Amino acid sequence: MKNVHFLLLVLINFCFIGNINAQTISDADLFGPNVYIFSPTDNMTTIRTTINNIHDQMLHDQFSTKRYAFYFKPGDYTQAGLLNIAYYTHIGGLGKLPYDVRISNVYTPAPLPNNNATCTFWRSAENFTVAGTSTGDMNTWFQWAVSQAAPLRRINSERRAHYQWWYDGWCSGGFTGDSYFKDRAGSWSQQQWYFRNSYVELGSKDYSAGGWNLCYQGVQFGPTVNMANHSDNWTTSGGAWNNVSRVETTPIVREKPFLFLGDDGRYKIFRPAIRTDSKGTSWKPGNMGEGDTFDLINDFYVVKPGTSAQTMNQQLSAGKNLFITPGMYELSEPLLVNRQNTIILGTGYATLIPAASDTTSAIVVGDVDGVTIASLLFDAHFSSRTLLQVGSKNAAADHSANPTLLADLFFRVGGFVNTNVNVDIALEINSSDVIGDHFWIWRADHGQGVGWFNNTSKNGLVVNGNFVTIYGLFNEHFQQYGTLWNGEKGRLYFYQNETPYDVLKQSDYMSHEGTVKGYAAYKVADNVNYHEASMMGIYDVFVNTQGAQIAVANSIEVPNSKGIKVHNACDVRISTDNMGGFQNVINGQIPSTYYVNGAGKRYYVVDFTGTQDPQPWQRPVQATTGVLLTELNPVHVYPNPVVNELFIDTQETNVRVEISDMTGKRLYSQAGVNPISMVSFDKGMYIITVSTNKGILKTVKIIK
Repeated sequence: MKNVHFLLLVLINFCFIGNINAQTISDADLFGPNVYIFSPTDNMTTIRTTINNIHDQMLHDQFSTKRYAFYFKPGDYTQAGLLNIAYYTHIGGLGKLPYDVRISNVYTPAPLPNNNATCTFWRSAENFTVAGTSTGDMNTWFQWAVSQAAPLRRINSERRAHYQWWYDGWCSGGFTGDSYFKDRAGSWSQQQWYFRNSYVELGSKDYSAGGWNLCYQGVQFGPTVNMANHSDNWTTSGGAWNNVSRVETTPIVREKPFLFLGDDGRYKIFRPAIRTDSKGTSWKPGNMGEGDTFDLINDFYVVKPGTSAQTMNQQLSAGKNLFITPGMYELSEPLLVNRQNTIILGTGYATLIPAASDTTSAIVVGDVDGVTIASLLFDAHFSSRTLLQVGSKNAAADHSANPTLLADLFFRVGGFVNTNVNVDIALEINSSDVIGDHFWIWRADHGQGVGWFNNTSKNGLVVNGNFVTIYGLFNEHFQQYGTLWNGEKGRLYFYQNETPYDVLKQSDYMSHEGTVKGYAAYKVADNVNYHEASMMGIYDVFVNTQGAQIAVANSIEVPNSKGIKVHNACDVRISTDNMGGFQNVINGQIPSTYYVNGAGKRYYVVDFTGTQDPQPWQRPVQATTGVLLTELNPVHVYPNPVVNELFIDTQETNVRVEISDMTGKRLYSQAGVNPISMVSFDKGMYIITVSTNKGILKTVKIIK
């Protein structure tokens, strides 16, 4: 284990000399203390003992500070036996294809009594084969019994995939993407599950056809599968259970990047290509799929515990991508992404925390092409405006040729620290054409510092960009609209939402300037003309109201436009009896769970379309940016970092220079390129904009 694997490491010396040093480095030095790299020559018993002991120590450690990633070099590990996967743990193969790493079996034992898996969160598996044959003995099944934030990706399962813990375990999951099942995949007790771009040989054979909301998108099935049990059935299912939705293709997606070993023995990152109107997996036997390969050492900076936000920003400014290893990273300033095609990829639930000094966000992405942010947990230990902001306010660029991907991103407000925290919006998407692929956005309903006035947050997700497409959105317990969609031409495929548990009085939970009871779980802004949403499960859970009876007028609110389409959306009753609920499913239509006693009762709409003609709408034309001017007449802003004076060199005339903070607030402006005194500015990050009346010449971030 932690075998020495020699690589060239290119280190950037940030003493502003730019020295490049080449040296050999071991796996342990490259990845740090929380990444375990296994080899097929390692002792198999030791592998099993290492992984299972960590699991046993963390079985009930839901709010642990520990983080782990277990990686397997290509080879056969079936003799290691059964591996149990703990909280905050990633297990992955290092082959080009899932076939290259064979693991006997993987379990996710339930930490709650009675095999209850509703709190089996924060663990992931990727890029290996679950090897073996399943029989009627449940011990032979691949028991990935999970709820939120526990994705399966790029898995080849020869075993039966069982998405609950043993026979009776209740669970609230989950997400499967880009995977291949040679047997079946399903459960009897999952409330909801979302399959995307996968293959399932036997479908859900011998399982419930579906729970409250079982969804397939871009999924292929074996030739013997009864497709009547794997297609839209909401008009005929008739009850609270066995409800299935299917969307034939996936309109646009890029699979999440992953770490692997190249033929030259060096670690690589593979970023799969964009696919449109796709079905099935992105990979095939002998073909890892189209995409781009990056050398980990040459193209990435490997972030290890203790790395500062300043160092990460320096590396981003130098053109590096970031590979963030397992750990908890308190960021004194937001990570700033202003270079197109930047990749920030985490592993082992690497956790980004805006520090007390950072009231903006953990990551702020500029309105640029092709950024990838993936496999990270964002946590609020202090207060900040957002946890992730993608694009600046009023962003207008067209990114349709090279969209940004946000994949396997998980957000937590409250639960970890016993202090009050506030996050206005957990995830804000301002850029257009963004692809979101699996989020869990959670205002904590249990843990430390939890209460209506303790962990406060208005919205889980706000989408201001146009042409944004999101798959697999889990978004729970926020105090105003869970999801607020302001952009045009948005598309959502699969939604899971629970109301806040802890509303203390109706007057604290009123929308529309206090005139409407409650906040919709899913709100499309009144001025939007075109939007599509499908496969939605929304649940009222008013269980900690101290006796207050809470009503929500509508679980879904959308404009009354013919350009708005909602397909297969349901409400389910979970609240304590006589504690209120949803008065209507959508827009005052279809009476729902309000004062309907008895858990599990379900109310739904199959298809909703507005009645009014939409206003004509087309993509806004982006303003001239002056990019060609910049290429012809370079602008240099230096030094960076700056202590006393900032200098701007350019051949352009009639130049204006502005200094803004990271929220976009303008702090200083001058005509001309005279040196600027920075002595009076506080330490931190600033945005420098150099422009003429022809447009912007350059925008750059500097460190004071």
